[in-house]
Amino acid sequence: MTNRSSLHPRLHALIGDIASDVPDDIAREIECALRDASPATDQSLFLAQLQAIRIGDAEDGQACATQMLSAPCVASISRSLAALATALELLHADERARVQGQPHEHLGDGHRDGLLFAARQLAERVRVELHDARCHDQPRS
Repeated sequence: MTNRSSLHPRLHALIGDIASDVPDDIAREIECALRDASPATDQSLFLAQLQAIRIGDAEDGQACATQMLSAPCVASISRSLAALATALELLHADERARVQGQPHEHLGDGHRDGLLFAARQLAERVRVELHDARCHDQPRS
């Protein structure tokens, strides 16, 4: 059996192990399209970084270690992510309405800015929760 990640490295870096489920003829076409869309420079570092990020790099570039989070921490993160997903869905729907509709059929700038600020704040809340959980798990010296 041939290693599909070596045959289609760009596709594998883009979607991971699910690339092995893509029929070979389609994978070959996607690989060609990705190659043609890429700059002429060597992308091996870029693809390696993409793969590392997909595997689980933290925001500091280091691999995330397995950690136990408290139930309240997990609940807070879960609520924040649910709210973030909702804010992004509203922004996405508004963008589609803005592009396809009339001015009165989408949110105004003030509401759109409010949703963007909410999304940023929710993402920051999750980041703080994860950082605090990681810091609390560190051995004290």
